[in-house]
Amino acid sequence: AMSDKGRQQARALARRLAQVSFDIAYSSDMSRTRETAELILGGSRTPLHTTPQLREYNKGVFEGLTVHEYARKYPDLYQASLVNDLDFAPVGGETIRQTTVRMSGFVEELKERHLEDTVLIVGHGGSLRSFMVALMSLPPEANWKFVMGNCSLSIIRTYADNAVLHLYNDTSHLDGLRTQH
Repeated sequence: AMSDKGRQQARALARRLAQVSFDIAYSSDMSRTRETAELILGGSRTPLHTTPQLREYNKGVFEGLTVHEYARKYPDLYQASLVNDLDFAPVGGETIRQTTVRMSGFVEELKERHLEDTVLIVGHGGSLRSFMVALMSLPPEANWKFVMGNCSLSIIRTYADNAVLHLYNDTSHLDGLRTQH
């Protein structure tokens, strides 16, 4: 479930986007992303679709562990994870290449259905980086050139033959929250 801090951040983002009328919204089917999307949409009638396609990339045996914990528990896998290798996955997990392929499929569906629409997408940092890479037709190696903060805002305008980044990872709406406890 969503933490109090997470809820505060989502509300701040919702205030920032209050004047935007979205035609459609997609979120991961995880409860905290769905809740964030619902807070942003407020009382509007915008349809919200939840999909496992937008889930975070699967970290396999690392799932739920801090970096410190999995470095201690799986030292060899941890060392391997430090190298930018598109085909590395923790045991039972997903590679960056696989995540990028999954996101490419989602991007193609979005372009087919919603090229002219204003679409809200709420997901997870790692897989949303792969989404950006796929949407902007960048090589999969570009996954390591982006960072995405919680409840940050990115705006991409899409065209039949291009996608243009207008705003990326903007967290200015969260500035006032850092002092509150």
